[in-house]
Amino acid sequence: MRAVTDPDAPHDEAGPVVARDVDERPVEIHGPGAELERLVRRASPARLLLRLALGAAVLAGLAAGARLGRDAWLLRKARRAPMAHVPAGRVRIGNGHGPPEERPEHDVTLRAYDIDVTEVTVGAYAVCVKERRCTPPLKGDFCNWGKEDVDDHPINCVAHEQAAAYCSFLGKRLPTEKEWEHAARGDDERRFPWGSEPPTGKRVNACGAECRLYGARRGRVWQAMYEDDDGFPLTSPVGSFPAGRSPFGLHDTEGNVREWTSSPYCPYPAERCGNEREYVIRGAGWANHFETNVEVTTREAIGKDEALEALGFRCAR
Repeated sequence: MRAVTDPDAPHDEAGPVVARDVDERPVEIHGPGAELERLVRRASPARLLLRLALGAAVLAGLAAGARLGRDAWLLRKARRAPMAHVPAGRVRIGNGHGPPEERPEHDVTLRAYDIDVTEVTVGAYAVCVKERRCTPPLKGDFCNWGKEDVDDHPINCVAHEQAAAYCSFLGKRLPTEKEWEHAARGDDERRFPWGSEPPTGKRVNACGAECRLYGARRGRVWQAMYEDDDGFPLTSPVGSFPAGRSPFGLHDTEGNVREWTSSPYCPYPAERCGNEREYVIRGAGWANHFETNVEVTTREAIGKDEALEALGFRCAR
């Protein structure tokens, strides 16, 4: 080792009496790992472990806080879901030229009500599950629950009781089928929510060219309602088809998923007939391929315990 002269050391006539090695000089530590390296050099093993444990606890606390913040944000978002106001009035229900279940066409008086602008999403439903007010939906190839990147898609694969429980969680309820029809149809007795023009891939998320191709790749033969590609072989984010809005501004009353109502299935014009097993569903879903499926007067009876891949809901109050 090379010795160097310390200018501050005492001297005698023969020269300096103190010498030190160049390698003993203090080393300045710089860079991203500087603080950790200083900690390692000057701390005892026990103190180092304690500081590392405290650091891990702080990080865990920050992560937990972020999760709680996200949960609170999702709850606020669910509670503030936009709703359209539908005024009271005398409205026409049914289709005098449709199949037997849509006849007779008749008038009913509805009180004013609000109804969700979009279908209930996966992210919103997840809030209810976290709060233990809702039970998890079914999982499956075409069910949205448990999948990534579908928080803004409609929840599906839920039974009637699960849909009703979510609406109750937010102080709402499922709409009656007559409320649903009027909100989708408006006051001019149109055939589709957007008017009289036929459905296309720009107005509705039903089975188009993309759906048929998706099925073919999985060994299934799916018919298409229209030849254009709507961009979504299964569900889409809610509100993705503004050209298909109803007169009251509702999105996806036709397409995406069909929707539960609070109405037991009864022949028109009865509203109660002793049927406690089946409820009316309205609208069309991503898998529907007949043009009549997207008519606003179309109604179907479904067992209350069924949870279908193309069936979801929206709430009213």
